[in-house]
Amino acid sequence: MRRKIVLFLVLLLLSLLIIFIASVVMWLESRYDPNLFGMHECLAYRSLYENLDISPAFEIMHSLRVEKIRESFWRGKLMLNSTEINQTFGDRMQEVTNKAQSLGMKVMGYAQDFPLWMRIVDGDSQTVPRRNMTEGSTYRRFLEAYEESWETLAREFREIEFWEIGNEYNLHKYLHPPGYDENDSNTWFSLNESADITTDLLYYGSRGINASNPNAKRVMCGLGPGRNRMHDIKVFLDLIYENIESGEWPSTNPDDFFQVVCWHPYIFTEKPNKTNWVEPNKEVYEVMKNHGDGDKRVIFSEMGYSDNDLSRDEIAEYLLEVFRLTRNNFCWLDTIYWFRLTDRKGDGYGVVEAPENWTWKPAAYTYESLTHPFPWRILSMVSGGCLLVTIAVLIVHHLRFRSKVMTDAPKTN
Repeated sequence: MRRKIVLFLVLLLLSLLIIFIASVVMWLESRYDPNLFGMHECLAYRSLYENLDISPAFEIMHSLRVEKIRESFWRGKLMLNSTEINQTFGDRMQEVTNKAQSLGMKVMGYAQDFPLWMRIVDGDSQTVPRRNMTEGSTYRRFLEAYEESWETLAREFREIEFWEIGNEYNLHKYLHPPGYDENDSNTWFSLNESADITTDLLYYGSRGINASNPNAKRVMCGLGPGRNRMHDIKVFLDLIYENIESGEWPSTNPDDFFQVVCWHPYIFTEKPNKTNWVEPNKEVYEVMKNHGDGDKRVIFSEMGYSDNDLSRDEIAEYLLEVFRLTRNNFCWLDTIYWFRLTDRKGDGYGVVEAPENWTWKPAAYTYESLTHPFPWRILSMVSGGCLLVTIAVLIVHHLRFRSKVMTDAPKTN
C-alpha cells in the first residue's frame, strides 16, 4: 500500500512539473513576434551593378526567417524621368519583389536620391534646390517632379505595402544645397532649413503614394543619429511636428505626412543597455506622444554594427541584446530592419560576409536563434504528450487501487 501511495505522489509531482514546463514554453512562444525581424539590403541595385546573386541572398534570409525586407528603389537607376521606369532595373526589381512574396516576405521600399531630372540644379544625388515656395520657382518644380516620381513608384509596384519616404534627411550628407562641401558647415542647410524641406518631402511624397495606392502605408524617412546621437533625432522629430502644427503647410494632420514613424537608433560601438539605448529611444517616442501621435507605430528601418569597429562575437552579443531590450521595453515598435544582410565594399555591417562567399558570421547564427522557436514547440509537444501519459497512468492506477479495495473489502450478508 505504501509503495502505491509513493508511486501516486511521484506521478502527481511529475505531472505538475510537466505542466510547469509547458507553461514556460507557452510563455516563451507568446513573446516571439515574427514581425519584429526585418533585414536591409539593396538587392536589385547590387545584383545589377555589384554582381550580387539574389538566389543565395534569399536562401539565407529564408533560413534566418526574415519576415520583412527593406529594399532600395534608387530613382537615378530605376527611373528615366518622373513618369517612366527603366525597363532593365524595373524587371530586376519585380524579380526581387516576386521572390520575396513567394517566400512570404514583405518588402518595404524606400527612395532617398534626387536625380538630375528631378533636382534640376547641379550637385550630387542628395542635392536639392534651396527652399522657395513661390509658384514656378525651381524648388516648386523640383517638388512637382518629386511627388510625381512617388506616384509612379506606387503605381508600378502596387505589391509594396510600405513606402519609406527617404532616408536620414536630418543629416547633411543626405540632404544638402548646391555647392555643398561636407567639410564646410557653412555650405550645409541649417537645422530649421533641413526640417522645413523634410516636412515638404514627407507631405508631397505621401501625397504621391496615396494618389496611386491609398492602401500603402507611408513611413517617415528614417531619421539618423547625429553628433549628439539620438538626441538629434528627438530634436528633429519635434521640429517636424511643430511645422505640421504651424498651419504653414497644406495640412495640420500628421497622417498626411506619414502614417508610421521611423528612425535609426545606431549607437555604433557601444553595447545597448537601458541608459544608452532604451531611454533615448523612449525619449524619441515621447515626442510623438507629446504631439498627440502616441498611437502611431514605429519602425527602426536601420540598426546594426560593423565588424570594422567591433569583433564579430561582440556584434552577435549586441544583436541579441538589441532584440531582448526591444521585446521588453518597446511595445510601440513593429520591426527592426537589421543593417545589413551582406557586407558591401568592406563596410563590415553584414550578418554574412561579402557575396563572393556568403559565409555566415556569428551574428547570423544569433539572429537565426531568435527566429526559430521550433525547439520550444517540440518541447511543448513532448511535455504535453508526457502529461497525457502521466494522467492516464494516474487514472489506471486509481482504478486498479479502487478495484483492489473493493475486492479486498469484507463481504456482509
